[in-house]
Amino acid sequence: MRISFPGKEQDDTLVGSGETRIGAAADNSIVVRGSGVAPHHLCLKLGERGIELIVLDAQARTHVNTRPVREKAMLRLGDVVSLGSVSLVLKPDRDADIRRDIPPPSAPAAADGLPPRVLLRGLSGTRFGKIVPVRGRLVVGRGVQADLDLDDSVVGARHAAVEFANETIVLRALGESGVSHVNGVEVRDAILRAGDQICFGRDRFLVEAPGLPQRAVYGAESAWRASTDPMITQTMQVVAARDAAPPADSAAARGGETGAGKNDIWWLIAAAAVIAAGLCLLFLGVI
Repeated sequence: MRISFPGKEQDDTLVGSGETRIGAAADNSIVVRGSGVAPHHLCLKLGERGIELIVLDAQARTHVNTRPVREKAMLRLGDVVSLGSVSLVLKPDRDADIRRDIPPPSAPAAADGLPPRVLLRGLSGTRFGKIVPVRGRLVVGRGVQADLDLDDSVVGARHAAVEFANETIVLRALGESGVSHVNGVEVRDAILRAGDQICFGRDRFLVEAPGLPQRAVYGAESAWRASTDPMITQTMQVVAARDAAPPADSAAARGGETGAGKNDIWWLIAAAAVIAAGLCLLFLGVI
């Protein structure tokens, strides 16, 4: 996963699994200074559950997509996290991870009476909390020409289309103004995956498509790839995220299964050897 700063406070930073602490103090994984940024502001934890935000300073102002967060929140790629006056965006490792080689337009499939397999769920903006079905082709724009009418001046009358055909979800620009964002990356055309976040101006939508492939949030080798992959700029920082402390009942905390247990075994072997040597000497003395 990549942390990008729209205000250019610093270069993009790649992070992998584990904990990434962010704040103004020098001992953070990522040091960010600005108005309202606390010394130890928040922690991003990447694991099997996904991306978890943990607020470290309850007095600090923390927002996700303009909504306040007091303690914890589950995040996804494309979310905007604000620490006081500083904002950061969660993005894929590389912009190129969003495929743009979309297929040519095809005729919309005829309605078969079955429930739609692709839905857009409003995350913010005028359609927050609303569900919009994609039945073959959904035109996004303003006014009567659009299936999904968004009241936003940056959205064109026929801005873009979300299409589903041949088990593939496609975002297709329909005009010069058809610039959108997928997982925080600016695009005109894109191959979408289940769980992607699309942003048209102020309106954000989550792609829900049960049974279709999801996009990987991060790879276990993200930090290693950053130093070897020529597609990643050399100025990008890499943070080796700290893993959480092992649980108390782990093997490392149980002496019987680690070094202490092995030492006991060697003592037994040594004792057996001494006893065997004594028996040999006693036998030779008798002879």
